[in-house]
Amino acid sequence: MSYTQTAFTGRTGARPISALTRHIERELAARMETAGDVDRNDLYRILDGAKTAIGLSASALETLKHLIGYTRPDDYKGDARPIAWPSNYTLAELAGVTESAIKARLRQLRALALVTMRDAAHGRRRGQRSDTGEIISAYGIDLSPLRVRFQELKAAAEAHSAFSRMDKLGRQEIARVRRMVAQALAQAADMRLTGSHWIALQDAIDKIAQQAAAARTSRDATAYEAAIAGLPAVEAEIGRTIDEFMFNGKTDGSGSKSSPFIHIQTNPSPKSVQVLRDCSFDREDGHNGEAELPASPSKSDFKTSPRELVEMFPTTAMYVDRDRPGWTDLHRAAARLRNDLGIRTGTWVDALDQLGADGASIAVMITAERDARNEIRLTPGAYFAGMVTRAHRGELDLSKSLWGFRTSPALQ
Repeated sequence: MSYTQTAFTGRTGARPISALTRHIERELAARMETAGDVDRNDLYRILDGAKTAIGLSASALETLKHLIGYTRPDDYKGDARPIAWPSNYTLAELAGVTESAIKARLRQLRALALVTMRDAAHGRRRGQRSDTGEIISAYGIDLSPLRVRFQELKAAAEAHSAFSRMDKLGRQEIARVRRMVAQALAQAADMRLTGSHWIALQDAIDKIAQQAAAARTSRDATAYEAAIAGLPAVEAEIGRTIDEFMFNGKTDGSGSKSSPFIHIQTNPSPKSVQVLRDCSFDREDGHNGEAELPASPSKSDFKTSPRELVEMFPTTAMYVDRDRPGWTDLHRAAARLRNDLGIRTGTWVDALDQLGADGASIAVMITAERDARNEIRLTPGAYFAGMVTRAHRGELDLSKSLWGFRTSPALQ
């Protein structure tokens, strides 16, 4: 048994009349006579550029291009109307989809007023051309709205291209300023300079990036320009913060005048951090004993040494290049390790402020070891940020965690 697909529905057998259908027909009647000639090949390029602006899906655009391919260049000139009459079966074969999918695509094209239907009395699509290629009679899918709306679609495509160019430049500028913030925070962390003013830099660039992302989603050029306009202020604040808190006369290029000199690189390795000092930093600050940890909520007490921590955390040991490490060596190892774990610089600075250098370093060691044991559900960065959040609430118990690692087998 064979079936003939028709375009007719309802009690009368005809396609239902809708407000959208009447709107398209009125627009065609009013504007068709004044519509200029259109180069058919330009339609492909214009539709590619305007699809996002008008909400045209990639699948519907594919079928629309197939329909344009069934028309001829002269159909878009003079008094001609571009009408295509391929069946849904033919369009489905071209796209490699089902006829139901083609019907859904055509519904979207009609909803966007890009096509309208020119139905025959029997409901079938058919057409006839003269020997010169002109359409004598045609019933099917009328593409005249593309001709009438050509200038509108062209303007939408150009606006989309302009926004894309602006977005590309904006992304580059955001990345540049974000890198400046990361470098400033990284050097401040290695110099043991803490405070909310450093974290504020990270918050400022994150806010601009979020505003730009929201404007990008809504394709709001004005809001996007306003977001990018805030970058110079952030850049100026970076310079002011560095001058005021890093090079304020009490510090030199590496922190306090008595602190070790640390050479910063973007991705430091164990051999790329050079420490030059007149005397041992461990002896200078008298910090050769147990870790200085925040108060334990469980009132547990844990006494340890750098050598024992290296034995407890073999993942961190790979970042320590001394046989008899001191706390300074663990601090440097943790600073390098947190980069490889993907821990944000702002989070690291916050950890130093909340936990101190020893506590922040041990938190990184715990994070790295749990990651190596596949005990972290999300990411190391998220796990470490969670530890810092618990520290803010006074709930982080590093001593208890260290007891657990002392009593558990080391990772082999």
